[in-house]
Amino acid sequence: MEISEQLARQLLESIENGFINETTISKFRYWHLDAVMNMTKHMEHGRETFWEIKSYLEQMNIERLQKQEKIIVGFITSSSQDWIGDELYWLLEKSEKFEPYIFVMATYLNGRGKPLKRDYCETINFFQKRGLRVKQTFDVETEHLYTWEEIGMKPQLCIWLTPWADGFKEHFHLLYYSLDTIHAYIPYGFMIAGSEDGRFIEAQYNQLIHNIAWKIFEENKIAVELADRYSFVGNRNTVYLGYPKMDGFYGERENCTIWDQLKEKVGNPNAKCVIYAPHHTLDKDKEPVCFSTFAQNGKKMLEFARKYHKDTVWVFKPHPLLRTKLIRNGILKDESEWKSYIKQWEDLGNAAYVNDGMYQDMMCKSDAMILDSISFLAEYMYTSHPMLFLQRKEQRFNEFGKLVVEQLYQAEGNDFAAIDEFLQKVVLKGKDEQLEKRKKFFLENLDYKNMNYKNANAAQSIYCEIENTFGRMTE
Repeated sequence: MEISEQLARQLLESIENGFINETTISKFRYWHLDAVMNMTKHMEHGRETFWEIKSYLEQMNIERLQKQEKIIVGFITSSSQDWIGDELYWLLEKSEKFEPYIFVMATYLNGRGKPLKRDYCETINFFQKRGLRVKQTFDVETEHLYTWEEIGMKPQLCIWLTPWADGFKEHFHLLYYSLDTIHAYIPYGFMIAGSEDGRFIEAQYNQLIHNIAWKIFEENKIAVELADRYSFVGNRNTVYLGYPKMDGFYGERENCTIWDQLKEKVGNPNAKCVIYAPHHTLDKDKEPVCFSTFAQNGKKMLEFARKYHKDTVWVFKPHPLLRTKLIRNGILKDESEWKSYIKQWEDLGNAAYVNDGMYQDMMCKSDAMILDSISFLAEYMYTSHPMLFLQRKEQRFNEFGKLVVEQLYQAEGNDFAAIDEFLQKVVLKGKDEQLEKRKKFFLENLDYKNMNYKNANAAQSIYCEIENTFGRMTE
């Protein structure tokens, strides 16, 4: 008998014999439930069988947590780029029932190799500067992964901000969590990309977290339909209440210091603000998706910023993994060459490098974006500003992504004449012929606050869902 089958039978027999209860459920791990899922995939009516088992265990946990005075809530993340904004954290913090923490995980590219220490430290600093309670899981000096006992606590409700659990090691991998932990998931970005073989959508909607989560708070309404089509459990654990990462685009805007500083440098308060945001997926043979055109245009963008020095100010906002991938793929020789490239931006006088996870104010106060990043294609629509999507032949999209890119200006990543035309015509002269088209798409597909009959933002709506489920039981 294979190990997976043994694990599945252990869990199923324990349920059948009445061994599992609120006290003993912690003796089992999610690898048991994963084994059951793999077994039921080959059974007639297996989906229903798995859903019944999952729901039975889940309800046991919910009833136990309802009785507790406090519930430890852990936001599980490895990057500041995943962060959904502070409001949900503070709503949980202000409640009597919940005690939130940020658990920052060390990540390993493709689940192996050396940990990305710099990324880990930058993420820790990002959350600490925001005044949020952070729990470290990793010793940077020794590369020791702390045990839950060494951390001093273990979350009882995990809110995952990434589905890529394979990037986490040992007991921080989702499979190793005990079954008395409940999991929820808020996507780290808009699911837009596809792949030539059609398998990448499985990563977007059919990983372990998608099938074992108590609730998935989808980032757009079409995602609920896609979950029904591609997830093993369908969309029964999904809900669209808006996307808290986008809450910052509603309401009053704060001043964005970086644009003001750059405009002052060039002596033009009316200079147009342009964001250049390249993705990290460079190699079609090594990546499940391939979007980045940086190898073709990274240096050319410096020339455009230099050419329109008096009329434009720029922010270089790369994906946080771009540096690592450029060196790994031999496009840059080493770290010093990356630093040299960043310095070229900063030396222009009308440009800056930004790698911070919170960028909503910067986007709102900008005038345009040039990008091959993925999630930003939908995120930037909340500003109504124009964007130029840089193409390469390997790019593929899921159903939602295909709808998004139809609303955008597009140019090949090495078509510098088309990029220049976008800068001159759309950015500098303001002839945005696709504005109304984008607005219509946004209102019909992304404007969740006006879709919500309570006119609540996403963080408030998600908090209410959590509170209504785990709040104290009435006597």
